This record gives sequence, C-alpha cells and structure tokens, in this order.
Amino acid sequence: MELTNGERKIIKYLRGKGYVGTDELFKIFDKNEVTSSISWLRDKKIINVLEKPITYFTIGSEGEKVLSSGLPEENLLKFYSSGKRNTVDLERALGDDLRYGLAQAFRNGGKVVSGELVLDGDQKLREQISKTKKALEMAREGKLSESDAQLLKPRKGFVNEKVRMERTVKLTAVGEQIAPEALEESDEINQITPEIIENFNEAMNLRPYDPTLYAPRYLPGKVHPLSEFIEEVRQVMLEMGFKELKGKIVESAFWNMDMLFIPQNHSARDMQDTFYLKGSTEIDPALARKIKRVHEKGVGDSKGWQYSWSKDEASKLLLRTHTTVNTIRYLIEHPKEECKIFSVEKIFRKENVDASHLAEFSQVEGVISGKGVTFGVLMDTLENFYHRLGVKDVWVKPSYYPYTEPSLDVIGTFRGKSMELGGAGMFRPEVLRPWGIKYNVAAWGLGLERLLAIVLKLNDIRDIYRNDLSFLKERKILKNLFEA
Repeated sequence: MELTNGERKIIKYLRGKGYVGTDELFKIFDKNEVTSSISWLRDKKIINVLEKPITYFTIGSEGEKVLSSGLPEENLLKFYSSGKRNTVDLERALGDDLRYGLAQAFRNGGKVVSGELVLDGDQKLREQISKTKKALEMAREGKLSESDAQLLKPRKGFVNEKVRMERTVKLTAVGEQIAPEALEESDEINQITPEIIENFNEAMNLRPYDPTLYAPRYLPGKVHPLSEFIEEVRQVMLEMGFKELKGKIVESAFWNMDMLFIPQNHSARDMQDTFYLKGSTEIDPALARKIKRVHEKGVGDSKGWQYSWSKDEASKLLLRTHTTVNTIRYLIEHPKEECKIFSVEKIFRKENVDASHLAEFSQVEGVISGKGVTFGVLMDTLENFYHRLGVKDVWVKPSYYPYTEPSLDVIGTFRGKSMELGGAGMFRPEVLRPWGIKYNVAAWGLGLERLLAIVLKLNDIRDIYRNDLSFLKERKILKNLFEA
C-alpha cells in the first residue's frame, strides 16, 4: 500500500491511541498536511473519522458596546442612585436605552409610580447586572457555556451562536496492522517544479498521485452573462464595420420623441409607457421652429400630424425609451456623411414586469446611411447580423413605427424557438429632410435580454438580474454557445 510521509506521521502518532481530535494534530503537524492525509487515510480504510457539530458562542456587536459603555440597566441604576428618578429626566439622560433599562428593572422588582421610578431594593438588579457582564466577558473570551448563554440570548446582539464541526480520528484494524518498516519516512518529492521535470531520473522518489481521489471543484469568477453577451454583440457590429455611439440616459422629450416625428398625442408618450422626470430643459429655438413646422404641416409631400405642437411638452425630461436618440443626434451633426453606426445601451419603458418583460433592458441598434441604401440593403444586413448571433432563420412582417416607413418586425428561429427579435425600417423623410440629411437611412433595434434568456435556458427573463451566485458560478461561458 502506497503511503505519503504525511500519512506515515499520522499513523505513527495515532498508533495505540483512541480517538484523537484534529485540533490536537494541528498543534503538532502542518494543518494542510494533516487535512489532506486524513482524507487519503479515510479513503484507504486506515482511519475512522467521527464528525460532531459543536455549538459555541461569541460576543455580539451590541454586547461589545455595552461592555464599554455600560448596560442600559446599569446606567439607569447609576442615575437612580444619584437621585434622578423622574422618567422624563431619565429619558433625557438615557435616550432609547431607557426602555431597555426599565425592562430589566421591572423584572427585578422595579415599577413606575406617578412618573417616578421606584426600586424595591436594588440588590436583585445589581446581581443581575453582575451576572450579565460576567457572561459577556466569557463570550468575549470564547468560554461562554450553553447555560450562561441563556442569560444573553433574549437580548438582541449580545451574543452570536455558531456551530463548528469537531472531528476526531482513530486507526482502524487495518491501520494498526501496518508493518513498522512501511512507516519509515523517505525523501519524497511532493510538488513538481520545472527544475524537477528538467532533471528527472528514476532515483527520484515522487509522492504517489491517485487521480481517482476527490478534489474540490474549481469555479473561477466569470463576467456577468449580460455583460459577456453585450460584448459579443459589440464585436459582431464592429466586425461588420459599424462605429459605436454612446448617449445619455436622461433625455428631453424633444430629442427622444419629437425629433423622430412621434406626435405629442401618441400613446408611446403616455405616462404608462414612459418614465418622466421632474423638471424640464431648454430647447434650441431654431431646432424647435423646424420641428414645429414638420409636426404641424409636414415636409415635401407629407402633411404632418395636423395638430398644434407644444414646446412645453417637448421640454419634459425622461429616461430614454430607445437608443435611436443617439442615432438622430449623430445624423443631424453629420448630414452629408455616409455612415454605419450602432449603440448598445440601457433603455427604459414603463412595462409591467413579468417573466418576459422588463422596465429596464439593453438595446442594440444598428443604422446604415449612404449611397444605394435601400430596403434590400436593410434585409441583407439583418440576415447577416442575426446569423452571426446564431439565429439561422430570419424573416419580417409589416409593422408600424412613427419614424420609419416601411416598418418591420423581425422574427427569427433560435434553438428551435420562434421569437420576435426587434423592429426595423427606413427612416421617414420627415425625420431626415429638415436637417438636410443627404442619404437614405436604414435602421433596426434588438432587445438583448430575451435572446440571452434562451441562450442561458431561462424561463424567466428576470433571472438575468437576480445575481444568484450559484447560477453565476455554474453557468457556462457564452462564447461558441450560439453555435450549439
């Protein structure tokens, strides 16, 4: 039977003895060596291991506090002995501690008569204070008994009850019968280094290694799956030649809605769909004049929305409801530029949160503007983008969005499940012409959490944000999962 030097030491020490506690072994031998040797010896049936839960007590945070500042009843007794007995005066002196002090005083013969504290002798209370302080000191030293702990347990924060596992070991009959010569220690190499590998020879005595023995699982830290997924999507967009935009979480209704030709009486602007904030912001007068004209009368062949546009409504602050607000700002600042741009950021909608809806979620938006950008270019880009994410079958159906025409809903099949992936379309002339934007603009947007929930095999989209440590530790990394 192969034995390590550590195992030999433990066997020799235990020989002829009854059960020995591991604490005793830790005082004599290296703790790590003892722990591993006991595990191996138990697997080899050379020792028996008994485990017994032991309850012990440590002093709590409130216990430490009252040991230095005095028990509430102790401080109450000091004021009482000095002649201060009116409960109003005592409350000024003791504050919240008065009620705790009175509770102990009442248990030991005290009472309040006409607003005055009356103690029928204070010896009983003094004895109680002495016992409590002595018990707290024992708890601080780690010597508090179960019976003394009963005095402290009813008082919150005075004592902490803990449990540790006490282990004792004893040689089995097999262990007692091992021959003395088998317990002779030898020069043993128990750790492989590059130098040993370089200079290895048959004379070296390597400690035996058993690959069948239990080893604890190693679960390294991982990036949160949503962060990892966002990075995957970013890489797809960058590989497709898109440039990333960043925006602000708090926007004005003017940039979030009005600039995109969303009428001020549209349901998407209602309180049930949008998180509005207190206050308002100033709007550039020149921009406001153009938007007012477009909304009320249109541009080119468009007749607009035929209503009276309100600057006050446009000045409201809100949490952005889409990342298209980043896009329109960029296009207005670069009206003659051909571009491929994208955003991957948080957006906010006042949804009823359930297994498939969130009030805060991540959206990726891609936009193409340039010569020859048509509906066909949009369709080709959609297929390319979603195929790279592992969505093999992609198709569209007509839909409605105020700032695109035609407007589409994108549907795809991922891992055998058909799901709505996002919206797409060509920007309307009312969004582009007022600013002299030269080229057609094709755009699409995708909410990431629904697709990620399928990747992670979650039935509830909210699980992505619950930060369950066991889920985070056990999950596989996402890379290459889209091809699975």
